[in-house]
Amino acid sequence: MDSSTYCTSSIFGLITLLVVFTFHQAVKGSRLFAALVALWIAIQCGTALAGYFKVTDTAFPRLMLVVVPPALLMAWLFLAGPGKALIDRMNVDLLTMIHVVRAPIGVVMYWAFIDRMVPYEMTFGGGNPDILAGLSAPCIYFIGVMRSGMKWRLMVMWNFVCLGLLLHELFRAVLSAPFFFQTIGLDQPNVLVLRCPFVLLPGVVVPILLCAHIVVIRNLVKAHWQEPKFVSSGRAVIHHFFS
Repeated sequence: MDSSTYCTSSIFGLITLLVVFTFHQAVKGSRLFAALVALWIAIQCGTALAGYFKVTDTAFPRLMLVVVPPALLMAWLFLAGPGKALIDRMNVDLLTMIHVVRAPIGVVMYWAFIDRMVPYEMTFGGGNPDILAGLSAPCIYFIGVMRSGMKWRLMVMWNFVCLGLLLHELFRAVLSAPFFFQTIGLDQPNVLVLRCPFVLLPGVVVPILLCAHIVVIRNLVKAHWQEPKFVSSGRAVIHHFFS
């Protein structure tokens, strides 16, 4: 591993720790969550170091195995009674601030492109605007949380937009991976996520960020939504939406 790759790996490792720590605080320091995530990270890193994910000519992409457990956990959170109760107790403020990590992740993606580990399409210069979510998160947190100067509907809109940016990045990452369905970055596949610690991007970081957006949207709507009354004036409708 050369010095640039080591630096990129170290920075991404710190980003992952920050994401996990912030989400851990948002779920009120759950010991069960901490134990499950620590075990999951150890399994992913050990498997990646063994070179398991670098075998890409199989009928079923091995990397998909890191996506299934987080998807099942998210389904449990939003569908099961105990999961919904846990979501109700989550700290919406921390789940808003957690998205600042998407700015340095964007920088890491650009460094990885320079090291020929991801295609140009995965960078902010290549049409991946997810970095905007990370750059806007401190402003949203300051105005909407610290100053309470943003209406809850605007907070929901920001989360929807940034959720769309994250899904856009996720689709690009999947379609540029060196599997049989690759359609992006054919000259330089996305081999970054096949390595440790970057396998934690689809296995830990992205699921947490996705969950954070959905939890904030759900909790804000649940706490504030009221059936809109019928009004004939278009100006009144706009005023009602932003009030």
